[in-house]
Amino acid sequence: MDDLVAGTPALTRLRWLLEGLSGRWSADVDVAGALDPGFAARIGGASALRDITDSRAAGLAPIRVVGVDADGTAATARFRTRDDDLWVSHVEVEPEAPHRITLTHTQRWVPDYLTPGLPADFTDVPMPSGSGAALIVFGGVPGSGKSTVSERVGAALDVPVFALDWLLGALSPFGMRHRTDIMSIGDELLTTLAYRELSAGRSAILDTTSEDPDVRARWASLASAAGAAFVPVVCACGVESLHRERVETRVRGIPGWADAGDWPNARARLAAFPPWPDALLVDTARPLEDCVATVLDHVDRRRDADASLGLTMRSVPARPGSAKR
Repeated sequence: MDDLVAGTPALTRLRWLLEGLSGRWSADVDVAGALDPGFAARIGGASALRDITDSRAAGLAPIRVVGVDADGTAATARFRTRDDDLWVSHVEVEPEAPHRITLTHTQRWVPDYLTPGLPADFTDVPMPSGSGAALIVFGGVPGSGKSTVSERVGAALDVPVFALDWLLGALSPFGMRHRTDIMSIGDELLTTLAYRELSAGRSAILDTTSEDPDVRARWASLASAAGAAFVPVVCACGVESLHRERVETRVRGIPGWADAGDWPNARARLAAFPPWPDALLVDTARPLEDCVATVLDHVDRRRDADASLGLTMRSVPARPGSAKR
């Protein structure tokens, strides 16, 4: 912790606060001298901060700092508690000496006052059901053609397509490419968007690799809870040379995202791609129009099958000229 939190006045004050959260404040620590008088008055006096810090130290210490950010007169630390929970402590200080604390708060990484996040399984989650919507999920490794096919299918059905690469690319200016949990973040974004659409009785298309069976099951449970059809589609290119060319030469222009990909990575992921028995398999070495028609025909069949169960799938309209089976 000492090596991570040193240098600027804000970092110095943050280090002092983290020592308190670690239970290392002495009995005569000068809390009042560390606080701006106006801030101290707002929180009920220096003794209030001392009491809160001692109480938290009793439940959290020892703590382990895992990251620090500083910006001018502010500094923030991320730390793990003795139970390995992730917490955040933030400090703002006066711009001039003695740089007393003008604001500070310490809370969980996901604050307790927020609405709980979405569950891993939606089976028992109350949702408007019987909407007749559909959740269509495209999967496949990079360069498999899933984005091209999903975009065309979304246009034909007038259903929004939520693409993982576009979502994560938009977050690249905030350090997304350097995170180790980037795929988990992407999956949560896609789940939230799908949840919002299905809750409103609308269909959605997800464009992602869909390599995690647990995430697939989560989306299936979400569709079921919403009374929506779940239509998984896996795209794969049956001609290896064509697949490699797509990976290495593609230019998509997604802000914050790479164009050309890593062929060895794509090939290794293809070899490890978990089976998805319920998914429609589309060979994208075939002409694009054929691939799109195959998916649309499959959606038609699912629509008609669900209609026999009382669902209307009004959010996935029948294509012009399509025959009712």
